[in-house]
Formats: sequence, structure tokens, C-alpha cells
Amino acid sequence: MSDTHAATAPGGAQAKLKDLRALVQDMGHWRHAPEGGVNLIIISVTASLPETKRTPELVAQIGEGVIGIAGRKNGTTYAVSSCDFAIMVKLSEAALVGVVRDIKVDMLRTIERNFPGSFGTIDQSRLVLSYDLVNNYRSAADRIAKYAEIAQRAVAEPEGDKQLRPLTTADIKNVMRAYEKFGTDKFVKAFVRSQDVMMNIAGKPPEAVMTEYFISMDLLRKPLFVDVEMRGSGRLFNEFTLVLDQILLQAFNHMHTTEARCSINLNVESVFTEAFEGFIEATPPTKLQQVVFEFRQSNIVENFDEFQVARGLIKSKGAHIAVDQIFPQTVGLVDLDYIGASIAKIHWRNGAEEILKERERAIKYLIDCNVLPVLIRVDNERALEIGASMGINMFQGFHIDKLLGGAKVPV
Repeated sequence: MSDTHAATAPGGAQAKLKDLRALVQDMGHWRHAPEGGVNLIIISVTASLPETKRTPELVAQIGEGVIGIAGRKNGTTYAVSSCDFAIMVKLSEAALVGVVRDIKVDMLRTIERNFPGSFGTIDQSRLVLSYDLVNNYRSAADRIAKYAEIAQRAVAEPEGDKQLRPLTTADIKNVMRAYEKFGTDKFVKAFVRSQDVMMNIAGKPPEAVMTEYFISMDLLRKPLFVDVEMRGSGRLFNEFTLVLDQILLQAFNHMHTTEARCSINLNVESVFTEAFEGFIEATPPTKLQQVVFEFRQSNIVENFDEFQVARGLIKSKGAHIAVDQIFPQTVGLVDLDYIGASIAKIHWRNGAEEILKERERAIKYLIDCNVLPVLIRVDNERALEIGASMGINMFQGFHIDKLLGGAKVPV
């Protein structure tokens, strides 16, 4: 692997695009001589676009844009995989926000130019991630280590053996057939996992206060559709999640056998199915009062009229509502008190610290309205510190699993 190769920057200028090995070396140099204000920015075409749209032409154009933006800020650009890039650059917080915005705008314009009408297939939350190396060096290093692992596997495994295909209706039917074939108990043990929400209050030991149940997509993929590209599946993916909702509702009383507080994720549409009706009939009222139904914020907004009806039904049974997948930038965008939520699940992600500080008034409003904010996807101790400074004391994620003793497998 060569250290650098030439890439054409906008305007025809030649710029040096370093490789993954060079990035590892530069990260190591920074660690031995840390300097404040240095950030690592990851630009991921792989994570944000389906494979069919990651053409060499598109990736090359995105690379040119990245080089141009980095060059204007005296940053160093790296190709970390065949489709992804990284920038190491010293910037103030305000300047970093501007650079990340410029990269996103350039990428979205490039994608739209090559594939008009593609906005619905772009996972914009994963386009660009930034790491302040002073506070998030470990997370940045973990991300780079994953790229190194992928590169090693690519050398060890023959290319072309794992061509991905689109999700089909047959795949969806196979999941339901597997559920019927396995039976509820075996399916739950094989594919359902749980993760606790932790209450963390100064002076008190951490405490698990709610358990979320979910069907593990990774476990489901291996035996049933390991060769499927899930991104960009559009409405078909929504249909797939509706099937998973039905299975969770039917299996609920097999996986949750106590009256402790718990939650499951649903689509708004699933509240109006026979599976939900059967779930209500099969679940004792005292147990139902401890159930929290989690709906994605975007799903509520898209189906608000239907959600209002669903909310009335859920609350009439004494159950509760959580709004899931609230990204830091959208905290306060929806009035969660008005829509009847008891819990707001906010993503902790790279760059969340600065954004959440900007949204502190919106978070205080949630707390004042008795809507409990929960930081989720927590992968480091910093999330607990920032959360506590804003009055947030509930957390969920892999780091929380470690603090509580590991993720659980229902039995």
C-alpha cells in the first residue's frame, strides 16, 4: 500500500490523498504529542448509500470535493477504504460545524447530480461524523481500527463472493416462516435481545430501570438474508419492520415474564393490527401499565393523525409512550409533551456534545414537562458527564451494558 496517491481537486489542481496506513501513523503521532483543537472527520459513502449507487465516478467526485474543502482549512485528507474518506484538521468548534456542513452539502449535491431523486435512499445521519481527538480519541481510534479490519479481510477473502442484492418480499415472508417453524420460545432465544436503560444519579449506585426488547437484525441476517443490502429498500424495508412488530407483539409475554418496566419499538401502523389487538387481550392490565411503546419521531410526524388515535388507545390501557430516534439537531423540533410522550430517547453520537449544549433550553423544557430524556447509543463515559450537566440521568447503549454487566439474552 503506497503512502499517497494523486487526486484531482476542484479546478484541476493535484492534491495528495493519503492512505489508511498514513492515517494510523498520524493518529499515533498525535497521541504521543496531543494538540488541542485537532479533529478527525469521517466521510462515509459506504454507510450512507446502498451499494448499487456507490459507483467509482460518484466516489471520485466526492473525494475531489472532500480534498477541496480540507485544503481550504489546511487539513490532511485520507482514503480509508474504497468508498470512504477522512480529514485530520485543526479547527475551532464553530469552524468545525461549518466544515461538516460544507461537506454534507457538497456530498448531497454530488449524489443528487449522479442519481436524481435519491434523497429517500440516503442515510444522512451517517454521511459525516466528527471526533474531537482531545475528548474522543478512543472512539476515533476504534473507528479507524474497524477500517483496518475490513482492509485485512478484503486481502484474505476473494473478491466478488459476497455480491449484495436488494431486499425482496420473499425475504420478508421467510422471516415469518422462520418464526412459525421455530415456535415462539426458540425464535425468542435465537433472535430477540434486550438492553437496559440505566438511571445514574450522583451518590447512588447505577440502577437498571427499564428493559427494551428488540429483534436483532444482525442475528436475523446470518441465517436468513446475509446477502441482502438493507439500505435503500424504501417501502419494502418498512413492510419488513411491520412483520418484526407482529412477531414482537405475539412473543411479548414469552420474553417478558415479570411486571417490571419494559419497552418495545413499534411502527404507528402496527397499533391497528390484529397482532396488537391480540397483545392487548393477552397482557394483564397490571403488566400493561408497565409497558412503554417506542415510536420513531419521524414515524409519528409522517402519520400524526393515525398516531393521535393510537395514543388514545395506548393511554386508555395505562401504557406509556416514548419517542425514539430523536437526533441531537431535532431536540425541540416536536413538542413531545403535546403528543403525550413520557420518555424522549435522544441519540448520543459524534458531535452530540456541542449540539446538545445548543439545545439545552429544549432539554430543560422536556424535564419541566415531566418528559424523561434518555441518552441512547451511549458508547463512552463522556455521555454521562454531559447528560448529568443538563439534568439527564437515564442512559442506554453498549457502554451502559458494560456498567450494568452486559446485554441480556431472554430465556
